Amino acid sequence: MSGITKGTENDYNSAGFWSDKPEAWHDFIPGVRRRILVNNTAATMALYKLNGDAVVPLHSHPQAQYGICLEGSGVFTVGDKTWKMKKGDTYYIPPSVTHGLKIDPNSDTTLVEFFTPMRKDFVKETLPADGP
Repeated sequence: MSGITKGTENDYNSAGFWSDKPEAWHDFIPGVRRRILVNNTAATMALYKLNGDAVVPLHSHPQAQYGICLEGSGVFTVGDKTWKMKKGDTYYIPPSVTHGLKIDPNSDTTLVEFFTPMRKDFVKETLPADGP
């Protein structure tokens, strides 16, 4: 991992930037890779790359979740509702609501998600800022 230490909570009061690098990516579940973009006491931002046919199983967490689909498509289940997600769609999932996602076949998908408050369980994947 080239001497880079994961497991850093980023400082909310300090500006920072993070370069994309191989060691920033984590195989989250089969067919899903995640890069923690920023993770501080206020919030967490993550980038997801999902292969066609990938499934994010139903789960919940105490954080609110916001997201945008940058490319691809799939079917979201949130609580007792489902909807078709496609490029350009945005979403909000309230805290502790069960949700999951099934990516369409042959439709690699990219999502940016934002969680508040921070996802402490993501700290182990968080890299220190590259600068300033």
